[in-house]
Amino acid sequence: MSVRVRLVLAALALLVGTLCALFATDVLRWQHRMAWGDARFEAGSTESGLWSLPQPFLLDSAKSVLALGDDRAYRMAMREFALGRPREEHFSDAELISQRGRAQEQLAALVESGQDAKRRAAAANLIGVLGFANSAIDPQQAPTYLAAAITSFRQAIELDPSNADASYNLELALVRLPDAKRSTGQNPSPNTQSGTGSGAGAGRSGSGY
Repeated sequence: MSVRVRLVLAALALLVGTLCALFATDVLRWQHRMAWGDARFEAGSTESGLWSLPQPFLLDSAKSVLALGDDRAYRMAMREFALGRPREEHFSDAELISQRGRAQEQLAALVESGQDAKRRAAAANLIGVLGFANSAIDPQQAPTYLAAAITSFRQAIELDPSNADASYNLELALVRLPDAKRSTGQNPSPNTQSGTGSGAGAGRSGSGY
């Protein structure tokens, strides 16, 4: 084997070793970044880059190998949900309605395309929670929001019958809907057959958590 060939092979080996080291470093950085983002989110942060890795060495190769696509999509939808401040009852706030609409779009995408049934159910439940929140902002449209919320809660239960929050929230929505209809002059006789167990007290009112 000539000296030139040996030098080429040595250079290739060095390149491969360098790429492997960079890949391994990106894997560790992604794992740390996801855990860091989770901790920050739990602490109340909603900054946009919680689950993004600044300047990965090998672009998105490590993220693809770790199959972080669904995990990041779920977390980013949770961030949009939090930005919608579902527990705050404003009299009127067009921007808040718009933000909740963006959250609903991302959550709906998870419901339709997600791989994990429990995660899809959690997303469907949160869509229903947004309906609760919007019904408080816009009483005239409250029956429409609550009816949509009921559909979402039932979908969540169908996907995951053990989802206690969805069961509780469904019962609460079924109770609130007749009053909402009466306040707007509509027929206050909804279909109250939930098709679930009692679920009462299983979750927090309209929290979805």
